[in-house]
Amino acid sequence: MIPDVMYAVTTREFRFVEAILRGYARFTVKGASYPGIIPEADAVTEGIIYFNVDELSLERLDIFEGDLYQRTPTRAETEREAILNAETYVVKPEYGDYLSLQKWDVEEFVQNSLEAFLNTYKGFTQHSYPS
Repeated sequence: MIPDVMYAVTTREFRFVEAILRGYARFTVKGASYPGIIPEADAVTEGIIYFNVDELSLERLDIFEGDLYQRTPTRAETEREAILNAETYVVKPEYGDYLSLQKWDVEEFVQNSLEAFLNTYKGFTQHSYPS
């Protein structure tokens, strides 16, 4: 959702466009500042589609997202109403109770947590996730 985080994980910059994902809701992970999305019939979630993400970057993203999430094929809608095939990281059903009931707010994350994340993130091998 945040190009600076994408760069921190992949060490690459990608062209992107804002989009919405229908049928998914985004909540804050309990005890954390980052989000998780889950299927929810009438929900709409804002996000970003990155284009031409290479295999090495996908591998790094998979490791970064960890066991909590599963990369899932989806269809997202751009501002111009184009429907694009995409992939997103969805919280695995068995970890659904890791999510709070609080909707995740990107602006709040940017204001309160992004700088600390970027200052402390040391690469994708430094993170631990539920197993």
